[in-house]
Amino acid sequence: MQSMSARCAVGVDVGGTKVLAVAVDARLEVIGEQRRPTPADPDALIEAIVDAVNGLGVAVGSLGIGVAGLVTPEGVVRVSPHLTRPAELDLVGRLGSRFGVAVRVENDANVATWGEAQLGAGRGVRDLVMVTLGTGIGGGIVCNGELVRGVHGFAGEPGHMTIAFDGPAHVTGLRGSWEMYASGTALRHAGDGLLDVERLATTAGREQLDAFARVVAVGVGNLIAILDPEVVVLGGGVVSIGEPLRAAVVSHLDQWVFGAKERTSLRVVLAQLGERAGAVGAALLGAGPVNAA
Repeated sequence: MQSMSARCAVGVDVGGTKVLAVAVDARLEVIGEQRRPTPADPDALIEAIVDAVNGLGVAVGSLGIGVAGLVTPEGVVRVSPHLTRPAELDLVGRLGSRFGVAVRVENDANVATWGEAQLGAGRGVRDLVMVTLGTGIGGGIVCNGELVRGVHGFAGEPGHMTIAFDGPAHVTGLRGSWEMYASGTALRHAGDGLLDVERLATTAGREQLDAFARVVAVGVGNLIAILDPEVVVLGGGVVSIGEPLRAAVVSHLDQWVFGAKERTSLRVVLAQLGERAGAVGAALLGAGPVNAA
């Protein structure tokens, strides 16, 4: 175990079912990991985070938190699907007082994007966008080496883009949101659960994957048109399908991207850090500027 005299950057990813905490040392290596169930009550969540961080057994030098929902620049959680009473949950204030260190709180997809940008599939790239295909669709944007947050801190929510203006209503009240068509939930509803390698070998599996990849490509194409990134990182649970999904998305991109042939530096890649991406990214953001290229 790491010596308690060595201070570490600690990151916590608050997911729908688990709180994952990691400790990252000065060499940018993960040296510890703790998991706790995610409670829906905000007070209980604070205690779960504290317990997970303490369980790492390291001296905390900085603390970063990633949580689903809308998070202000001050680190206040305004909206979160995981919490029963998220409005005005001040994680910065409440956790900073417990650990005596600076705390940074960001949207969960933003911290996952930062993890991939610094130590994963986007390492060394200054302009990238990440799309997380899971229960819904999250995302994050890195422009000129900086995480894009927006004036309210709410940037990077591509799942709520409208791709069918007369489509059905989403739980948010918006109509035709991208995540209604291209999330893991949408994929499960279209077939018999998430595709696996064996099913991909069947005609029905290939057809289902191609139809899903096409609608993923619609949203990715919109992001490319707006941001002109060098790399698009595909993450989230759906990318367990692997290369067949990535290749299928790429095969549809040209028809949804203006000037596709002229975007010679564009690459679409799979995320590399897996379920640790959010916690690692939170740790790196909490620690301040990092140059991992």
